[in-house]
Amino acid sequence: MNRLTDELHVRWHGHACFSLDNGYAVIVMDPYRPDMIGYPEFHVPAHAMLASHHHEDHDYPPSVRFLPPPADGWLQEITTGRNWPADPSCWSYRRVMTAHDDQGGQKRGKNTVHILHSAGLTVVHLGDLGHLLTTEQVEAIGSPDLLLIPVGGFYTLDAGQAIEVINQLKPRNIAPMHYQIGYGNMPISSVDSFLRLAAETWQIEDLRGPQLNLTTEVSGQCFVFQYE
Repeated sequence: MNRLTDELHVRWHGHACFSLDNGYAVIVMDPYRPDMIGYPEFHVPAHAMLASHHHEDHDYPPSVRFLPPPADGWLQEITTGRNWPADPSCWSYRRVMTAHDDQGGQKRGKNTVHILHSAGLTVVHLGDLGHLLTTEQVEAIGSPDLLLIPVGGFYTLDAGQAIEVINQLKPRNIAPMHYQIGYGNMPISSVDSFLRLAAETWQIEDLRGPQLNLTTEVSGQCFVFQYE
């Protein structure tokens, strides 16, 4: 049964892992290997999975409980990297290639930016972006309704660089990811430095949990998800 809604349910599962639910199909992005980074074990129910790159803190299918695809061929479309059919009951999908570092990927490899659209809303997941964007990349990505952006530094953008990328893309709303919350010993910063900078322009919205119901009316918000 088609249950497509006029909002997207966005849920943070820690680190850079988010799931998007449009009421018809669930996509999970960048599921991680828990023991690699010190998070508790988890299993995300989803119809399909996207990974920004193949490091196991972003590409770990065992953390996904795969659901049967809601339409014939739908799962194949995403696993082969092709755009999904232009079906309003599903998703449209694009990707833009970037790098995991500021040396064109020579240090940590390439990184894929995923652009997902459904219910009149566009969500961009920047993965482990490690550099400012080129003019061509900015034009290809566009200005999303929600930008999921790494802010912890060391492996990715740091707080100041994240603000620069936000200014490049001009999203309607933003949400930080890939920062230290007290699990494990990855050498990444907490979200505090980023929030101090973001508060100069954005309304900081501390969510009470890990989920956001995103609608087209929302604008100017920096959403801070709570891990649980």
